[in-house]
Amino acid sequence: MNNYKIENTCTQNKMNYLFGFHDICAWNSSNNRLVALEVDDITLPPDPTISYNLGYIDNANNFIKVGTTHAFNYPQGARQQWIYNSYDVIVNDIENNRIVSKIYNTDTCQLVDTLNDSTHVITNDGWAFGLDYARLFRLGAYGYAGVEDDTKGDDTPDHSGIVKHNIYSKERQILLSVKEIANFKMDSKSGKHHYITHLVLSPDQKRIAFLHRYKLSDGGETTRLCTIGADGKDLRCLATGFLSHFDWADNQQVMIWGRTGSNVEKLRASLIYRLIPTKLLQIAKKTIKTILKSRSDKPEASSFHWNCISDELTPIITFIGEGILTEDGHPMFCPTNRNWFICDNYPDKEGIRTLFLYSLIDNKRIDLGRFKMIDTKPDLSRSADLLKEIDAGIMKIVGLSNMAFTRSGLHCDLHPRWSPNGKKVSFDSIHEGTRQIYTIDVTQIIK
Repeated sequence: MNNYKIENTCTQNKMNYLFGFHDICAWNSSNNRLVALEVDDITLPPDPTISYNLGYIDNANNFIKVGTTHAFNYPQGARQQWIYNSYDVIVNDIENNRIVSKIYNTDTCQLVDTLNDSTHVITNDGWAFGLDYARLFRLGAYGYAGVEDDTKGDDTPDHSGIVKHNIYSKERQILLSVKEIANFKMDSKSGKHHYITHLVLSPDQKRIAFLHRYKLSDGGETTRLCTIGADGKDLRCLATGFLSHFDWADNQQVMIWGRTGSNVEKLRASLIYRLIPTKLLQIAKKTIKTILKSRSDKPEASSFHWNCISDELTPIITFIGEGILTEDGHPMFCPTNRNWFICDNYPDKEGIRTLFLYSLIDNKRIDLGRFKMIDTKPDLSRSADLLKEIDAGIMKIVGLSNMAFTRSGLHCDLHPRWSPNGKKVSFDSIHEGTRQIYTIDVTQIIK
């Protein structure tokens, strides 16, 4: 493996720093400020009664505090992101028992505005799209603790989903409700606990890709990759099955890790399967999967791919990196050269994650570094109270130990992200014992 220079972005103290997910840019348009969250104790899930620092890291490796937030999770942060071509940052927070968006000016370190809806992604012209983070938290997804979920007991609420609001004019509408997506080209009664998550804008910002997920009677979960126009038109379902992380390859295609059309998915979609009592399904689930795998012409695991799916009514699926890219990870395409994407993978048996670049033109993977997770475990006695709002049935399936770990700062995926100029990538890592944000200059590689 080549030795690429890896820099820790903030070395002034022993605090922990994170950005979050791999689907938005951490740097401002001038490439001189990297927005981040500062936390003290990463061994616990976020506590909504605590104020966590919001700020940015400058080119001198200093963290400049701008404001605070009570609403974040470790995998995705508080969706803190820059407002186009400005030094303003928008971030999610909790105020008066509701999730809001706040705008801070990073020059003056002053609060500029408070918006009545959350923000997951935002367009260059100020249209923000938010999610129901209280519902997401209750269903064990990437939500925020501390706000009561008013959709509890409703598998397909009509007032929860994707909210579109303008940060300047304050216009607002429900772009797509959970009820609408649950009844789109499927029977909503085939699952429960439907929710929408992972919004990603297309490069031209005209469409949004997202995941529609719902729980199954056997305790499993199904995912649908869907897209919709930023204007709320042309809703499409591109794929159904075991689907994970994704990014837009270009304005017409979405690349996603997963498996579609397997024997397990076909069985779960059948009428007979839905008529089997829930308790019997949960008992027989593993046996049924084993039988189906033994009857398959090839191992079920071999049907997992990086799928490139066209965004059209009759999607076309092609595979990327067959035989080279064989694991799930967190991809992000380079904003200045979409022939390249940055990605990572999950820890191997030694707890090591690999960061790598991939060239679509050369069909080549370039490993940049390997980073080990640490052995510290979360305090379950304290974590239990912070996770008490999660649905009891879901917690029983996932388990407190696993949920506490994945929602603490100890579970630190690299989640690599590009700088706007395509010269650097940043990523979160815990390999040195604290959670930090690192950067690598990849200019010479993709030149």
